[in-house]
Amino acid sequence: MADLVNEFSWSRTRDNAFKECRRRYYYQYYGAWGGWEAGADPLVRRLYVLKQLGTRQMWAGHLVHEAVERALLAMRDGHALSEAALIEDTVRQMRLEWRGSKDGVYREHPKRTGLFEHEYGVPIRNSEWQALRDHIVRCLRNFHRLPLLEDIKRTPTERWAFIEDLGSFPFEGTKLFSAPDFGYWNAADRLQLVDWKTGGNGQGAGLQLGGYALYALEVMRVELSRVDLLEVNLSSGKVTAHPWDEASLDRVREHIRLSVRAMKAYLKDPERNLAEEANFEKSEELRICRWCNFRSVCKPELPPFVTESPPLPSGERVG
Repeated sequence: MADLVNEFSWSRTRDNAFKECRRRYYYQYYGAWGGWEAGADPLVRRLYVLKQLGTRQMWAGHLVHEAVERALLAMRDGHALSEAALIEDTVRQMRLEWRGSKDGVYREHPKRTGLFEHEYGVPIRNSEWQALRDHIVRCLRNFHRLPLLEDIKRTPTERWAFIEDLGSFPFEGTKLFSAPDFGYWNAADRLQLVDWKTGGNGQGAGLQLGGYALYALEVMRVELSRVDLLEVNLSSGKVTAHPWDEASLDRVREHIRLSVRAMKAYLKDPERNLAEEANFEKSEELRICRWCNFRSVCKPELPPFVTESPPLPSGERVG
């Protein structure tokens, strides 16, 4: 088996990390590279473990996305999951993952769920964990009550384009990751690209949707005039259609172009995607540092969390 190569790529997540803190970006995409190997340097291994952490809000969004994916796959295969069964399975998974995270299983098995709140001792009241569970249940109940879901059910599965496609496509020589959660052709022969949300948009929602429009053009070869970009907020049950035109898409292309250029300017060797830690400055915003996965490595002098949890950075979003 060939050795894995740390190939340069672009995604909205990577773009957000770069804008928020250059040092965090370095740890996430360069410092942690190779940390999965048995003989990895202890610091590299530590960065790799920390890289996998997520806040409880991010975890909730991930659980809902996984549940919706399971429901759609079962539907496609002809044995639909009931609402009650899906909720029961997801809550059971939530409890198991929470317990494993609290016990620190992720430190030995980094791909297992690891919560930022457990790693850094963020005091969370039992009522807050219960509210998170209720939020997940509400999202899954709303999913089953969507008129959009009825349209999906009426659509022959051979007209389903994809479910959670993790593929990439080339953009001006750079591998770009940007794919919607679900896609299908409706009765009007229009491509419906669906993005499941479990909370607010956070920053960069327009950029994310623009990436989906690019996906439709570059991967699926479908003109924008035949595409509907649907944002589905499962917390509220609201479906929002976002129109796109060539001018909007040009702005997205230019954003990606400039972002790639800025990222590569920090590299020691852009051709080989090699980076040096010293070239990536640390953020001076303690609000960002406080909720950073790498705070114990980058700024160990930060005080521990106290009884009341401060608000998450404004860029944090659910789902």
